[in-house]
Amino acid sequence: MDAATRLNPARFPLWTLLVCVIAGAVYGSAPLQALLIYDRAAIDDGELWRVVTGNLVHHSASHFVYDVVPFLIAGTLMEIQQLRYSAALYLASAALIGAALYLGKPEIIVFGGLSGVVTAAVMFLCLHGLDETGAWRWLCLAVLACLVAKIGAEMALGSSFLFTTEPQNFVPVPESHVVGAAAALLLFLWTKLTGSRHFGTGRQRHAGRVD
Repeated sequence: MDAATRLNPARFPLWTLLVCVIAGAVYGSAPLQALLIYDRAAIDDGELWRVVTGNLVHHSASHFVYDVVPFLIAGTLMEIQQLRYSAALYLASAALIGAALYLGKPEIIVFGGLSGVVTAAVMFLCLHGLDETGAWRWLCLAVLACLVAKIGAEMALGSSFLFTTEPQNFVPVPESHVVGAAAALLLFLWTKLTGSRHFGTGRQRHAGRVD
């Protein structure tokens, strides 16, 4: 069965929309931004939730749009294709990004942005697409190639191509994209090993259930 056959527009992209709504609420509330942003000093004081929730905080309208729009598209496609573990991917990638920055980038005092989780969503969607047929497979291959090239260029340059109009104190963090991509790759490999890529597969398939 290819991706076009498995598409289920009636399947509500619950987790993706929930993340977008929360990110929007955080962007519109200065107190929430202050409470949730990745702040190294606050984390040192025991506010560990910031390791995860910092990904929900955005610094400007353009930063918010650049992150949330592609996340909404990739996440919705994942959920209507009935790919498993979208919620797990979002949470795991956010946690790994925050932890990697805390452990590996002590010079970063404050961090925010969903772009690493966006990278994870796009990577996960396209990796699954490589097992499909037709135009969708080739589109996923092209997107993956562009994504890998983008991340490589960002790491080499230490900057992002998107945020050239942001304030001078805004410093893109390409490492968050690397970690997001790695989280997606690890989860994808796990789904391949367990045979649980889609709803209605794996254990459910052997039990004769089709969701």
